[in-house]
Amino acid sequence: MRNCRIVWTAVLFLGLGIGTALMGEQFAGRVRPSEAEAVKAVCAFAEDLDYHYKEPERLYGYLTRDFKEKMSLEEFCEAFRKERSYPYLTPLFINYESIEMAEDRRSGTAVFSQAARLPGMVYELPFVYEDGQYKVIAFEDFPDGSYLKKFEDLSYSLDSYFDDAESLGQ
Repeated sequence: MRNCRIVWTAVLFLGLGIGTALMGEQFAGRVRPSEAEAVKAVCAFAEDLDYHYKEPERLYGYLTRDFKEKMSLEEFCEAFRKERSYPYLTPLFINYESIEMAEDRRSGTAVFSQAARLPGMVYELPFVYEDGQYKVIAFEDFPDGSYLKKFEDLSYSLDSYFDDAESLGQ
């Protein structure tokens, strides 16, 4: 009888251990909705956007399920590289400023200052809580290709940045 109890106790602890491990795996990476976790997520996105822009696959993990249903990782990386290839005067570089959250802590907007030639430029980054993580709503113009049209109607020409003989009166 004593051996039965020992075996039963061992089986019970083994079962609890396996169950706990499986639950831990199922919930791995999950966070509770909170302002601190939201700030951590949007700042991690900004860090990857600012410093790891040559690895757009890192950004894809921050995007919502809805975005991922519209665009695969490969398509996103191709669009990101193409979008970043435009002749920007200043690349997108953002610095966290503040966060505004819904009462239930499941959505909100993070506000970043944007490195730019014009002071005061702001980058607003909406986010949502889904599948136990905060995800950002960004690059919404990628799936439909509308990001490709942004430079079609530039109101200035890069020619104005260069001296030529005609403008110098020669």
